[in-house]
Amino acid sequence: MPKSKLIIVGIIAVLTMSAVPVLVKSTTANEYTVGIARLAIAVLAFMPLVVLRGHLLKLSRKQWLQLVTIGVVFGFHWLTYFMSIKLATAAIAALTILTYSVQYLVLAHLFNSEKVSPIEWLAIGVCFAGCIVVAPDFSLSNDVSLGIAIGLLSALFYAAMPLLHQRASDIGTLERTWAQFFFALLVFIPLWGRANWDLTRLDVSQLLVLGLVCTVFSHGLWVKASTELPALYASMIYFLYLPGALIGSALFLGEPITPVKILGCVLVFGSSAALAIYRYRRRHLVT
Repeated sequence: MPKSKLIIVGIIAVLTMSAVPVLVKSTTANEYTVGIARLAIAVLAFMPLVVLRGHLLKLSRKQWLQLVTIGVVFGFHWLTYFMSIKLATAAIAALTILTYSVQYLVLAHLFNSEKVSPIEWLAIGVCFAGCIVVAPDFSLSNDVSLGIAIGLLSALFYAAMPLLHQRASDIGTLERTWAQFFFALLVFIPLWGRANWDLTRLDVSQLLVLGLVCTVFSHGLWVKASTELPALYASMIYFLYLPGALIGSALFLGEPITPVKILGCVLVFGSSAALAIYRYRRRHLVT
């Protein structure tokens, strides 16, 4: 597929994914219900394709362990992300999740021995400062601050995902995608008793959109775009998640776009984008 079409595919994928915090915040279904419903839909959608390929039966014990790890980490990422959305606002939760890009760099430094320059550490600090700016205070006694803290934890789980997928790169993408959803669902199943299933038709419709559009459709498009596009293009496109969530929360949830919120978004968005460009240019200068 030509690069121009891949860029369009990537933009569509990210903008549809940016509807997640708005839908999760607006539905009366709690975080446990959202997770179970969304993951169950994804597992059922990918299951026929995985079964037809028949590759799962050929995996080794080590590969199955890798798939379980990917799914469990992803499950905790979604659980904490949905908690963050419910506690804080849709836009602020999206703001915290975007810190995954700088948290990935920290994890890569710790576990892959990747060098981090002083300029990069500065960008990481600015990114976290953007989250501190939007917090009402430094106490976890209020829902927004607690939501930000849980959102940062969710971003940490999400940042670990690329590292885990890289270590399991010998397993097919389809099998890894299915396992990511399946074993994440097993994280949520023990929490079934905490889910609320007394839902309206609107809630059911929102859950279907979250499962079919924001998971199966969006993730399918994003896997293709992020796999075939250069890394910098994919990174820049993904940063559209934040403005998409910010605008969506203002239009559909009535969340105000305050100067403080804009400042936080600028700090997180700007530092993350600048860091991606800096690392891309440094890598190409070296090669």
